[in-house]
Amino acid sequence: MSGDPVIPGRVEITARALTSLARAVAAERLGAPARRVRVGLGDASGALALDITGPMAAGDDLVTEATHAAEQIRGRVSELTGRHVGRAHIELTGIVRTHETRVH
Repeated sequence: MSGDPVIPGRVEITARALTSLARAVAAERLGAPARRVRVGLGDASGALALDITGPMAAGDDLVTEATHAAEQIRGRVSELTGRHVGRAHIELTGIVRTHETRVH
């Protein structure tokens, strides 16, 4: 006996749930509202592929930041779902700027 209880059955995550999770992760990392981020799921040689479309928070080097964001999104989605994410492609559609608000 290994000490771990054996639990019969399996856990399935629907495509809709995966899409919602990936959208939330991508929006957080991109610094964009989730309603402005779209995620498509696909296959990358048997692994999960993410096609992400949306804006990104303004920064100094958007290409480098987007590249790092793709890696981090891929890793976080993999960590949360237990699935291998083979690819995360980001198509930037705009810039999200934070506006300072006045306090009266």
